[in-house]
Amino acid sequence: MSVLGTTVFKVPKLGETGFKIDQVNEQKRKQAQQQLQKEVDATGAEKAYMDNAMGLTGRYKQIADAGYQVFKDAAIEYEKTGSASAEAKMKQAASALTYEVTAGRTILEAAGKEYVTNKANGFKDVAMTPEEAGELYSGFVNATAEVIIKNGQVMVKDGDVFVPATQSTYLQSSVNMNNSLILPRTIKQGTYVNFTTFLDETKGAIRAGSSVGNAESRVNTLYEEKYKDKQFQSDVLTAYAVSEDDGLGMVEDPTKISAEKLAEIADLASNEEIVAQAKEWYRGRVLGSVAPLWSAGSTNSRNRIGAGTDYDATARKGSTIKISGINEKGEAISEEYTFDTLIPFTPNMRGKGYADPVTGDKYDIVGFGVKNGKPVAELQVGEGSTYFSFEQGRKYKTYVQEISQTDFDKLPNRTQQEVKAELAKAGYNIEDLFKGGGFDPNNYSK
Repeated sequence: MSVLGTTVFKVPKLGETGFKIDQVNEQKRKQAQQQLQKEVDATGAEKAYMDNAMGLTGRYKQIADAGYQVFKDAAIEYEKTGSASAEAKMKQAASALTYEVTAGRTILEAAGKEYVTNKANGFKDVAMTPEEAGELYSGFVNATAEVIIKNGQVMVKDGDVFVPATQSTYLQSSVNMNNSLILPRTIKQGTYVNFTTFLDETKGAIRAGSSVGNAESRVNTLYEEKYKDKQFQSDVLTAYAVSEDDGLGMVEDPTKISAEKLAEIADLASNEEIVAQAKEWYRGRVLGSVAPLWSAGSTNSRNRIGAGTDYDATARKGSTIKISGINEKGEAISEEYTFDTLIPFTPNMRGKGYADPVTGDKYDIVGFGVKNGKPVAELQVGEGSTYFSFEQGRKYKTYVQEISQTDFDKLPNRTQQEVKAELAKAGYNIEDLFKGGGFDPNNYSK
């Protein structure tokens, strides 16, 4: 018997062979999946998202969340197929996601630093109030955008069109209004925006004046000469535009003017009416400060009886003042009133503590004038008060109304004497003025 004939062969069962083959294939599949997962993890995109997502807000969180969805879908497809095209899509999505989350976080952190730094500085260099700055910061970090996923790419509406998020102005590296918190900075104001600067330059002329009227005339001449300078004109216009004291009140805080606001004010130079108003407004502030300076520093003043106390009154023809108040809608108003003749009172000439017999409004008489042949008084109400005009249905801080003989007699005796003397020089007889009547407070020149 041959050896071959006695050899026993054990033939494996087909099921057992198939099971072992499946085990080997499953092991290979797991190894392949693990390798793909390692490649997905190696992109760092998911880690970048997880590390930064909590610090993202507004449109930056919208973009990052959409980017993560695109990446996750691409990674799943790559893990399933392992194809080259799926791998390319996954890597592209990973790159975009990493950029979106890191750029968004960087932008938001920069905005936060900008706000906190200026807050610690009291916003002194920012041309807005702390409240406005806070609102601007909150609006920036919480602003949302229109974000969609199209053809496996995150798109954001930038202006009127949708663009890839990574190419939008929201994620650009260069500074723009959409990716940066820009707090408008204050700019250095012109030398003469504060009228006291010009006034300081005229102190010599004021001291040399023989009277308040003479000093005012000297200062007025200097003002007209100075106004020929273009930069001075610009400063005068700026002062008028930003002032809340009968000016235009174009800024919340007159000490903080932004470059943008200054450009807006500069555009007013093309409006001849506003320019003329600014010139007279500034002149009024300057001349209104002459009397106390003359009384305090003039040699002529110190040599008079009652040193430092000025009763010098000067009648001015065609003087225009600002009447300020509140209209029936509660809006601030500023109107011009032109006298035929006005005698403004220095502080110690004023009639103080008058009260309207009907409304009870308290006021001081700060000037005596003539309008249409009738005696009128310039009124100024006390702090926190207003004067109500029945004729116009408005409340005023400064106002002009006809003055009676009785109220005139309540003025200081020295004031009455000065007024009578000045009126006589101007060709008026005060007794004849008080015999008139019918003064119309609405009939004034503008």
